[in-house]
Amino acid sequence: MSLIIQTTIAGMFALKRKCPKCGRNQIVPASKRKSPVKCSKCGAEIPPVKK
Repeated sequence: MSLIIQTTIAGMFALKRKCPKCGRNQIVPASKRKSPVKCSKCGAEIPPVKK
C-alpha cells in the first residue's frame, strides 16, 4: 500500500496531536482519543484534545 493511501486511511481513523514539550505532531489512534499518550520522540505525555 502506498504511503499516500496509508496516510489518508490513518487520518480517517486517527487523530493528530502535538507534543507540548518538543512540538512534534503524532498520529493517535481513535481508540486513544480520550487518553493521554507518550510522545515517540521525547517521551513526554501528550494530553487528549479538549473540545
